[in-house]
Amino acid sequence: MAEKKFAGVNGTVEAPEYSADYENASVFDKLRVGRLGVYFRDGFKTKFIPFDYIDRAFIRVQETRGRMCCGQANWYYYRVVFVHEGKEFADYMSEKEKEMDDALAAIGAHGVTTGFVKPEETA
Repeated sequence: MAEKKFAGVNGTVEAPEYSADYENASVFDKLRVGRLGVYFRDGFKTKFIPFDYIDRAFIRVQETRGRMCCGQANWYYYRVVFVHEGKEFADYMSEKEKEMDDALAAIGAHGVTTGFVKPEETA
């Protein structure tokens, strides 16, 4: 098996342990949660985010309403958002709510704080 290159948070990551972790990771839609971190496609790259870099992860739901000649329909998109030092730095979008809930639970099992925290309003 050839080593796979990953776009890490601080440059390219390429080592046999990351390739093996990617292959053995749990797959949720196209988001993979391994024992070293999270993997997902972003354009032509496969991103890798190590668990120790993620301060918090949460799901953001995006609703889109489509109006058509015969009525309207709503579509929902679920984004797993990753936060580091108070800033959102990456996200993965899917239409599958259960898959993203399961992925967030798997990420939380690796010691990452999960859930949305509303920022305090400044007076």
